[in-house]
Amino acid sequence: MTQVTLSSNPELPAAPTLHEERFIRLAEVLATCGKSRSSIYEGIKEGTFPAPVKLKGRSSAWLKSEILHWMQACVAARHPVPVAVQAKSMKKVTATGLSTRTRRQRA
Repeated sequence: MTQVTLSSNPELPAAPTLHEERFIRLAEVLATCGKSRSSIYEGIKEGTFPAPVKLKGRSSAWLKSEILHWMQACVAARHPVPVAVQAKSMKKVTATGLSTRTRRQRA
């Protein structure tokens, strides 16, 4: 699974204005992004998913724009790496689980 870190990207659409922005609860976050509840909280802990905003007491919600931005970042991350760059970083894995470049030959 691809890990996505949150960062600013000039290609993304402009953030919504306060009039367009809104809080969404967990049920809507689940329906919007398609992740499970436990995956969402694991992503928050790892820093790969937007954290909720504390509203009052035990109440919290997410900014819809942050969830949409996270989804756009996931889509952008799925595009393959150019072949020339990918070929340099690939290593062949053998049956022993070691790379042929790192395995030592025994005499």
